[in-house]
Amino acid sequence: MSKTKARMGILGGSFDPIHFGHIKPCIELAEKFQLSSVKLVPCKISPFKDATFASSQHRWNMISIITGSSDLFVADARELERTTPSYTYDTLREIAEEVSSRVKLFWIMGEDALYDFPDWHQPEKIMQLCHVLVMRRPGVKNNNSERVTQWLSEYLCEDRGQLESSDYGHIFITDTKMYDISSTQVRETLQSGQQPRYLLPGGVWNYIKRNHLYQQSA
Repeated sequence: MSKTKARMGILGGSFDPIHFGHIKPCIELAEKFQLSSVKLVPCKISPFKDATFASSQHRWNMISIITGSSDLFVADARELERTTPSYTYDTLREIAEEVSSRVKLFWIMGEDALYDFPDWHQPEKIMQLCHVLVMRRPGVKNNNSERVTQWLSEYLCEDRGQLESSDYGHIFITDTKMYDISSTQVRETLQSGQQPRYLLPGGVWNYIKRNHLYQQSA
């Protein structure tokens, strides 16, 4: 039964702004793991980061530029509409209830976030709702604490067949082509007076220019 289900990827983040480092690896993961769609879920209040540089509306508009011309990406505003911190568990629980048992969920993250995963809100319950696809990052230092290592060992798998045979509960680390791009880099490029055309899609770059975003030093 599991193999016949549609597969949905979910990528959360500040997207401040969204760039090729968000988009292109997800396209690769969709091909590799047969994801029929990837939800982009911008957060409003991150439990881990300070306030964003662009407003929620601007960040949503930039994401909508991407999803408006894509058959893969879907914009999801639920976290922007909350007044509480953007917890992954709450988002996944809501999505799982909406799609019921018809869709298998894959949460997408970078390896740099993996070693903080045990400290997220309700991490065990997250693993009861989805599989987790981790994009390997060169140079990422493992958190070798016994607690983190033990927690992750319960879920890490190296056999893709386990993702096929079950609907949730596994963390799979996979290689994707790496793009040395960050939202911080985009903002710093703009603040230095340069044009980040090679870092993000043309529609997003045009939106940033029209709205004079990220021009002022933080």
